[in-house]
Amino acid sequence: MKKTNALFILIISFFTTFSYSQITEESTVIQQTVVATNLNVPWDMVYGQDGWIWITELGGDIKRMNPTTYEMQQIFTIPDVALFGFSVGLHSMVLDPNFVTSPYLYVHYANTTTTSKIVRYEYDATNNTLINPTIILGNIPAGVSHNGSRMVILGDKLFITLGDTYSTPALAQDLNSINGKVLRMNLDGSIPSDNPMPGKYIWSFGHRNPQGLCYANGKMYSSEHGTGSNDEINIIEVNRNYGWSTVEGVCNTAAEITFCTANNVKEPIWSWSPSIAPCGLDYYQNSAIPEWNNSLLLAVLKDKKLIQLKLNDDGTQIVQQNFLITNTYGRLRDVLVIPDGRVFICTSNRDYTGTPIATDDRIIELKNNALNVANYTNAASSIYPVPSDSILNIETESKVGFVFIFNGEGKEVYSGKFSKQVDVSKLASGMYTLQLLDSENKMVSAKKIIIK
Repeated sequence: MKKTNALFILIISFFTTFSYSQITEESTVIQQTVVATNLNVPWDMVYGQDGWIWITELGGDIKRMNPTTYEMQQIFTIPDVALFGFSVGLHSMVLDPNFVTSPYLYVHYANTTTTSKIVRYEYDATNNTLINPTIILGNIPAGVSHNGSRMVILGDKLFITLGDTYSTPALAQDLNSINGKVLRMNLDGSIPSDNPMPGKYIWSFGHRNPQGLCYANGKMYSSEHGTGSNDEINIIEVNRNYGWSTVEGVCNTAAEITFCTANNVKEPIWSWSPSIAPCGLDYYQNSAIPEWNNSLLLAVLKDKKLIQLKLNDDGTQIVQQNFLITNTYGRLRDVLVIPDGRVFICTSNRDYTGTPIATDDRIIELKNNALNVANYTNAASSIYPVPSDSILNIETESKVGFVFIFNGEGKEVYSGKFSKQVDVSKLASGMYTLQLLDSENKMVSAKKIIIK
């Protein structure tokens, strides 16, 4: 376990009051800064190609925050969100991977006390709002809890986690139901022809209430709520059974072993007992905080923690658990890694069981204390042509040792020793972040680039 120290100070900056504290890792001081306050149960945060962090709130609001200035904009309020039960309302959101050229946004929310739906909106940049709602999948059975949900888009396929609706755990094993499942669909809501079960959305089944989902290392990782025990981290594999409601956690009782053997059950790669209520999940791989590389970061509700889950080299096992933040901000609903290596977490203290303070709910930024975003973003360097489809030219006055390029999801797509010319011809169209590091892996510049 790494040693963690905390130091609290308070400063006034740009007429806004921010609270600061720190995490000390082996060689990195990570500053914690509260950058947004007075939110109402933020559920999901995603980073867009437009360079903003997009946020859903339980009651139906969609906002976006500038991660450099922390300006918060109200974008839209979904008119038919049903707010009820144990924190049921507007849940997950995902942006089209090519959001700049295909400005589509997908949201999942309860629209009645018994149903939810996935709706695609189009972002109207001129008026800074959402238009043209289109139902992608409607009439999803919903309950007072256990509705999931998180979404990921891989290529041209949308994945979503759905829970067992709380009162009907048997639905998780019912292949005629979409509840208690991870679903895979085309972006228009149709069923892909190569799904494992013809004519069905089901990608995996036997899930209780998965509330975290991310893709890294060629794998899809999910966090899942157990009962009073056996919360899980799973690697989602096609057509696999994850056991609920017969199996909780690993297959370790006689009845579970029999069921697991007969039903192709995939065991979790990590579990907690008693339960901690694991929620939002993201993957970290960035030179900004090297101690967190090749790790899952997990936001936790009940235990009010941010947890680092260090993976082995091939990403198939968790080899270490480190508590980064405990009982500091209350219930943590989601965690987001953005391309420059900063991490954002949001609280969920205004939900049905939280204990909010006057400024809740909040968003907290975690960043390497040695990296000042305003300074390194404006470092003396010139990158051209932008947009580019072949060779990027880099001119800089700084002493640079390495070049890294990260896509809009924060995943590294290029790394190498510094060169004045970088071939980007094999990268897909979209917005990226290019980072220049010195010979000691300290960042000297970070700039957005567009590949056409």
